[in-house]
Amino acid sequence: MGPAGKSFANRVEFGPVWPCPGSYQLGFKIPFPAKKCEKFIMKWRPEHITIRAVTLALMLLGVLFLARPASAHERVEAGPYVIIVGWEKEPVIVGDRNALVFEFTENGEPVENIENDIDLTVQYAGRTFRGNLNPAGQPGWYRTEILPTVRGQYEVLLVGQIGDTALNEVVEPEEVLPAANLEFPERSLEPQELQENLDDLQAQLQTARLLAIVGIAVGVIGLVVAIMSLVSGRRSGR
Repeated sequence: MGPAGKSFANRVEFGPVWPCPGSYQLGFKIPFPAKKCEKFIMKWRPEHITIRAVTLALMLLGVLFLARPASAHERVEAGPYVIIVGWEKEPVIVGDRNALVFEFTENGEPVENIENDIDLTVQYAGRTFRGNLNPAGQPGWYRTEILPTVRGQYEVLLVGQIGDTALNEVVEPEEVLPAANLEFPERSLEPQELQENLDDLQAQLQTARLLAIVGIAVGVIGLVVAIMSLVSGRRSGR
């Protein structure tokens, strides 16, 4: 080693510097302190690079899995049966034609031909809607078309019999949202808002009608008083 090499080596804390012999296995030469050479080669061996790449890929998959939006479908169990209930289109918007969808399984297997064994009722604020379970074209899946006209939480009542298992379940699917959440550039009034405006208008008309009646009554009284005064004056003049 020449004077320049010795001078450079003396400036290295861990010992002399030379190309790591193992770096030829990686396809290039790298000058390294002697005590770090083996550590470098162990870190960057092809099998170690593969392990690092696989680990990174698994971490990315985990992040993507956790970042997926949670399903808004609800799950209930009745005996050996699992029932998944939700909306066909989500988010659910007032005035948008939609459908409730149902998946029935037993031990992971689809349950078919039960559309005539279960009564379906949708409930909202004391009002009810009777629907039918219609096969959705996929084993174990059923749907019921409905057009939600009011925002809020709907309830789905399932009553009937599947095999030997009695069914009496109430499920709350995802809440129905106002159309204003998606309307642009101008929002339309919802049926509930239209009804409120109509109620206000009717109240105003009722008030105006009452005031008109009072005004007419006061006018009639005034006219009667004037006539009586006129008659009384004529009699006094005689």
